[in-house]
Amino acid sequence: MPKTQRKKKLETWRTKSRDILKKSQKRSAPSDMEDLLVEMVTNSKEKPANGTDVENLIYNTTSSLGSLGYGFGFSVGRAVTLKLGTGTTLNAMLDTIGMRNSLYYPLRDKVIITSRPSQQHKRPFIGKNVHIYESGVISGYLSTSTGMQVGTEEKRCIYNGSRDCQFIATPFSPMPKFSGIGIEEVAYAISMTLKEGRYVKSGNEYYRILAYLPLTDRRISEQILRLLMISGERLGEISGKDHLHQLVSNLSNYFGVKSAKQERKGRKTIIKLRYESYNSIQAFVAIPTTILVGFAKSTGRSAQAHFTTNRDGTYTAHIDIESKRT
Repeated sequence: MPKTQRKKKLETWRTKSRDILKKSQKRSAPSDMEDLLVEMVTNSKEKPANGTDVENLIYNTTSSLGSLGYGFGFSVGRAVTLKLGTGTTLNAMLDTIGMRNSLYYPLRDKVIITSRPSQQHKRPFIGKNVHIYESGVISGYLSTSTGMQVGTEEKRCIYNGSRDCQFIATPFSPMPKFSGIGIEEVAYAISMTLKEGRYVKSGNEYYRILAYLPLTDRRISEQILRLLMISGERLGEISGKDHLHQLVSNLSNYFGVKSAKQERKGRKTIIKLRYESYNSIQAFVAIPTTILVGFAKSTGRSAQAHFTTNRDGTYTAHIDIESKRT
């Protein structure tokens, strides 16, 4: 095909893609969930100090969860860009989701982004590029700011032996295809992440928990809880029951817990996790609770959990862990 014809065809594609995007933006305003997330991101005085490794690993369990993570990331990138305007930079966008030290290389036919997530603890090697959500955010930002359909794939990853993460964004690319790495492999990686991580609590940094809201499908929710139960069991096998105090601290900081209390009553340990208001979603508070139940079972103890609603509308999770009689 002659060069002039290729150029003309490319311009036609761009025009059609731009028109489709403009129409879709007019038809579908950001959902209530996106509105709440955007408000948290744009109004927060504190930037997230930690990446969200557990969430990224969950999205790699199955192909359907990968599509969900990418799609939610795209909708968030789009919603934040519409809220802040195209004047915000991609680096600033990545900074709000915990991807620091980003470098942005706009080339003629693609965009290359490299970034090093802010958490510096050692990641387990799982031989896979895990940042599906971030790929979606990049696509949502670029698609909305350019008016073209942009697809993004991660090509290098710190979970795959690299020192940084590299993303390639290409115009007119469809959503990448995802393949899961298996529940046992993901469970092990999550358990190692929770064991090695030393999380620092700072305000409402875990705003991305709203990514769990699309998980209204009961089958998917049950898969995730099963995955996290196994993750807690693996953590107990790796570290033993003496790790319980550190695990509660890590979970509290990581999952936006307002206060965590532990008390002993004979053979029973009672843990009370009171959640911040922005994380008081019953489907969500079950997630760290399930990890603790799995941990207790693997260390030879029984565990029961229930939830209560506080006067301010927030949730408190109660986990009763009892040592078995010898």
